[in-house]
Amino acid sequence: MPFVRSFFHSYQRRYFFQGIPPIRTLECRLKTTRYIGSVPLVRGGAFRDSAERPLFHQTRDVASTNLRAVSVDSTEFQNFLAEHDNIQLSYITDIEGDKAYLDRYVQTSKVLTFTKRTPTSTISIFQRRTIDSEDNNLPYIFPYDHCIDFLDSNSMLVFGGDLWDKGGFDLYVSRQLLDLKRRYPHRVFWVLGNRDINKLRMMQELGVPDPNFTKPVRVPYHPGLTWFRGSGRVGDPKGELPSMDPGERLKWILGHTMGSPDAMEHRRQELAWEASFFSNTPLSEIKISDDEVVRSYQESCHPRGEMGLFLWHALLAARVGPVLFVHGSLPLTTEVMENAKNESRSLWDDLTFALPWLEKTKEGNDHQVTISIEQWMDALNQFCHDNLERWRHDIAKLEKSRHELEEKGIDYYDVQTKQSAKKSIWAYRGGYGNGPPYSDLIQYGMGMTSDGKKNPTVVYNSFTPEGMPNSFLPAEKREEKTESDVAKCTREFFARSSIQLILTGHKPQGDSPSPIRVDDSSWVICADTSYSGDTLWWDGMNDERNEMGLNPTSRSNLGRGNSLSFRGDVAVSEVLISLSKNGTSLDSVKYHGKLSDGTDYESLNLLEAASLQTTLGQVAPEHMVPDTLDSPHQGRWWTKNIFSDGSQLFHAGEGFNVWNYVVMQKEVETVSPTK
Repeated sequence: MPFVRSFFHSYQRRYFFQGIPPIRTLECRLKTTRYIGSVPLVRGGAFRDSAERPLFHQTRDVASTNLRAVSVDSTEFQNFLAEHDNIQLSYITDIEGDKAYLDRYVQTSKVLTFTKRTPTSTISIFQRRTIDSEDNNLPYIFPYDHCIDFLDSNSMLVFGGDLWDKGGFDLYVSRQLLDLKRRYPHRVFWVLGNRDINKLRMMQELGVPDPNFTKPVRVPYHPGLTWFRGSGRVGDPKGELPSMDPGERLKWILGHTMGSPDAMEHRRQELAWEASFFSNTPLSEIKISDDEVVRSYQESCHPRGEMGLFLWHALLAARVGPVLFVHGSLPLTTEVMENAKNESRSLWDDLTFALPWLEKTKEGNDHQVTISIEQWMDALNQFCHDNLERWRHDIAKLEKSRHELEEKGIDYYDVQTKQSAKKSIWAYRGGYGNGPPYSDLIQYGMGMTSDGKKNPTVVYNSFTPEGMPNSFLPAEKREEKTESDVAKCTREFFARSSIQLILTGHKPQGDSPSPIRVDDSSWVICADTSYSGDTLWWDGMNDERNEMGLNPTSRSNLGRGNSLSFRGDVAVSEVLISLSKNGTSLDSVKYHGKLSDGTDYESLNLLEAASLQTTLGQVAPEHMVPDTLDSPHQGRWWTKNIFSDGSQLFHAGEGFNVWNYVVMQKEVETVSPTK
């Protein structure tokens, strides 16, 4: 039986809304603060008056608003901690739409499991009167026979951001996490990655969906991207502008501005699978048009869609006791570190550099603003919540205006002007303070600002910008023979805060997490393993160990297999954190899983590394790694893992190339430091 288009439209009208229970409105610790020090905190966007839009909101009556935000300081979460002396926390990051990886992760997890579930469909997102309507008993789409659950009542999950784009099942991974969040709102948290934040552009550049499904899909006029200016590429404001064909527009947005060239076809395949499920039609008979894919993106990126709700329940910085979760790293740039040195002060004396959306006034430059690291983290999350709140209101206002025009028989896109598009599409100008009132959050998710400077953001910066934690090499191993500014500032961050561990993603690390030992009690773990399928293994057949007759075992990556992403079909890692004293004391940090060669592994407790006199999380001893003449990598190697069986994993990285080198326990005991 051929696929019936009218069925697909009715299916689309049912499938988007996710009814997540409300969580207490985020209340910043500085609830009544409009000024910090003597400087008014003025944002650089549409709300120029600090009295109209203070950075730190006054306490709001939760009963008076339907808007929701997520806070790890909520009463529910604090009650959860009070009920459990010991907490087991699982961390995953950079899923990027990879269903197979998420499934492997849950199946490998010591905290999570799958339980059986009856598949369900749902009503349309447009059957709710407003974005802010709260009816949490409404059904929602979940066309799967299994869902994620916790094994124990003292468990938590934190996701480190980048939910979509590469793995082919964006809707599946979204719904699984949203479903878990709905059932355990105080035990599931996530932070935003750059691939999540950039979806805020979709409503601007792809347009809002037609609520009635009666009109052809149309997209708004696009004036081009500021970062394409002068490039001669499609999207150069002075050259060829993006196509007005909806399918071509989406293909251009994903492939040329979001680094996801295959995402459109992946969504087409996922929609076909879901249509087959709902209509009981053979998959081979289902054809999904470009317009249907565009409509899916319009709806899933709508505030009531899957990505929209994921954004709404997210943080920029999640803190659980002594553990901080951000997508990228601390907001360290060369400029801000140099400024601090030139002024002979610690970078952390004045955290206004880490609030880049603030408008720099003469008063602001003449006075020092002093806020604590804890207050800065609160400010990040308040900024995130405020911008998402404006986004929801902006889209609601746009939909209302469109509806009023259509009642008069006028198509919204027919009255759109080129000048209005230049104001409504942030990417035409970029920067802080431009575009719709929520656009500062889009800029915060970017690596560079519109003036070409590096953006001091926790989303896009990285502790391993060149594929290795070179900034954390000891002074004697660096060309400058001094400690790097990044290492110094990171160490000072830990010293000035009660944070002991930072967990991040964003930058690929091979097939397992990379630890950085900042000092004996402070750690960073970079856990993005999205390029596991490309990790290279070095067997050391020509090095000194082979000459000693140790005959190291040749190991190799099993490859990408049938994976739609770069992860392959094998590698998986779970970071496990054990907290005691009601979540206030860090007891254990381990990671386990399977490497890209198929080997199961489990690390030792990172917190025991110093007492065991190991180099875990530090530069590898020269006598333990390949000689420079035989090594595929000309720089230093890093001690990435010490397994529970005593073997050690060293790694080296250059950009997206990562090499693994394993030394078995008997070799560790045999090889002497002769180099």
